[in-house]
Amino acid sequence: MNVEAWLDDLALGQYADTFRENDIDGETLCDLTAEELKELGVSSLGHRKKLLAAIAELSPPQPETTDGEAAVTPQPGERRQVTALFADIAGYTKLSSELGAEETHALLNRYFGVVDGVVESYGGSVDKHMGDNVMAVFGAPIAHDDDPLRAVRAALEIHERMAPLSEELGYRLSAHIGIASGQVVASGTGSDAHLEYTVTGDSVNLASRLQDKAAAGETLIANVVRRAVANEVDCDSLGEVTVK
Repeated sequence: MNVEAWLDDLALGQYADTFRENDIDGETLCDLTAEELKELGVSSLGHRKKLLAAIAELSPPQPETTDGEAAVTPQPGERRQVTALFADIAGYTKLSSELGAEETHALLNRYFGVVDGVVESYGGSVDKHMGDNVMAVFGAPIAHDDDPLRAVRAALEIHERMAPLSEELGYRLSAHIGIASGQVVASGTGSDAHLEYTVTGDSVNLASRLQDKAAAGETLIANVVRRAVANEVDCDSLGEVTVK
């Protein structure tokens, strides 16, 4: 479909350039959420509601199962250039063993709230939470020209935000973070019972391994990320590092 013409029909043609710059085609358009429209610069609540209503009309009806519920089918994957960020709490296993279940639950909620908010403020998206680990992606579903730099700046802010969070909760917290960039397959993955949008590929695995090797309060970035941010961020080289 012609997205620019569609926007013009809605009297919202002022967003055409932004949609084009972010590669929002007819297929991607149908998956846009309210939060992603905000990221695209649609600050008006009325405009977001108008766009979401029009997007809903574009989406084909889901096939029904025998019990009348909509059936969900995993979508074919697309190759995307993304930057993956993994962040978790240093010493979490020991800390959680010292805290009760309720305190650990409260800790994770506050930690996720801080990290998720930072990631989204830099235009990234939270892929999933795994234990105390946050996996975030910069470049899917919304892509920017400077996704590696956005990921690194998000990591720096996450480290900065650990100090006030530690003061609030009453025990010292720090994070270790790993970041890598590369080609991945982005798609809806899962089954009829559970479907989620996620990315898979070597760069995702590398980011996870770099996080494992990062010390408390440290961010390790892959060399391709370093090259992308070299003019903006001071980095120290660790030389070659062997990862699983």
